[in-house]
Amino acid sequence: MSFQFTPPLRPAVLEGLAAVGFSEPTPVQREAIPLILAKRDAIVQAKTGSGKTLAYGLPLLSFIKPGPRPQALVIAPTRELAIQIGEAIATVGEPCGLRVVTVYGGMSLRQQRKAVQEGQDILIGTPGRLRDLVDQDRLDLSGVRFLVLDEADRMFEMGFRKDLDFLFVHVRMREQTLIFSATIPPEIETLARKQMTNPASVRLESEALSPVELSHWYLRVPRKKRYNRLVALLRIEKPTRALIFTEMKHETEELARRLEEKGKIKAGFLNGNMTQMDRNKVMASFRSGELPVLVATDIAARGLDIEGLSHVFHYSLPAVVETYIHRSGRTARNGNVGKTVMLVSPDMEAEFDAIQKQIPCAEYLYPHGAETPDSPDPSETGSRDGE
Repeated sequence: MSFQFTPPLRPAVLEGLAAVGFSEPTPVQREAIPLILAKRDAIVQAKTGSGKTLAYGLPLLSFIKPGPRPQALVIAPTRELAIQIGEAIATVGEPCGLRVVTVYGGMSLRQQRKAVQEGQDILIGTPGRLRDLVDQDRLDLSGVRFLVLDEADRMFEMGFRKDLDFLFVHVRMREQTLIFSATIPPEIETLARKQMTNPASVRLESEALSPVELSHWYLRVPRKKRYNRLVALLRIEKPTRALIFTEMKHETEELARRLEEKGKIKAGFLNGNMTQMDRNKVMASFRSGELPVLVATDIAARGLDIEGLSHVFHYSLPAVVETYIHRSGRTARNGNVGKTVMLVSPDMEAEFDAIQKQIPCAEYLYPHGAETPDSPDPSETGSRDGE
């Protein structure tokens, strides 16, 4: 066991690591854990899939003893990420005897109130649901000593700012604040530092942008031909598991249904309009391999760790380069090899140019004649588009 640090992790944490087969810390864990154990505030930037959750989770498990109120609060932007964080910390921390509770929107507020009232030592949650529980006097955060913001750049976006500011007021007695993300733009770091005391900095930037295990490709395609090219790519590449990103919620269901009905490719979809039960169900099918293809909005771009995800396809390009990085980082995780392919239509040139400036991508050599049997849309009939 090489998880030996100064100060040390508690013996029960080492026992938990051994039980799940973890013997070597990842680079981000080697860099961040000693700083966190020394009670330093820290800003940590490292690529997706690098082990950031346990980089802060192991010290939290070492610091905390069972008590009447939550002592550590981890805030995450999405339900899926919050669930994943909770599972990871609870699994490794089982020998510690701590109560790890996860709360998020989309599930029964009554049930989550009950879970909170039964007690917790480490609390993981999304901003809105945490605020709901505090507003209703169901959650007391006055005992929180350790605050973690996971995927922090998104935390500081306008949609979360009010909830986040509210929660900061209720954790004023904290001893340590930790910021973790794969991308931390300068303006976000400036905002974060206002809530921190002389934070240490850990940056594995080259890994965050372009890990050697991940190859980046693009294919120029007329917009009307995107579907046909996508199906052809899926058949050529034969991914073990593929994630396809679209911009609009309604596109996920439409594209997944079209892939199944016309492309004869089994596919599911994921978007923010779905109930949490439906989202959990489709994610379970995708993780198990029952669904080899998942079409999703950027709700799936953050934090999700899917074993065996070999390909990411960008059916639409994001307006922000950091989102492309997070999307692509769903593959090539934990040392595995992955591939990401952009379908670049003429209306996406600006987004593509911005991505190319940070991450040079190779052109995908699309085989001549490799079309799909799917009949063209009526609007394509007689068109020379794509010839």
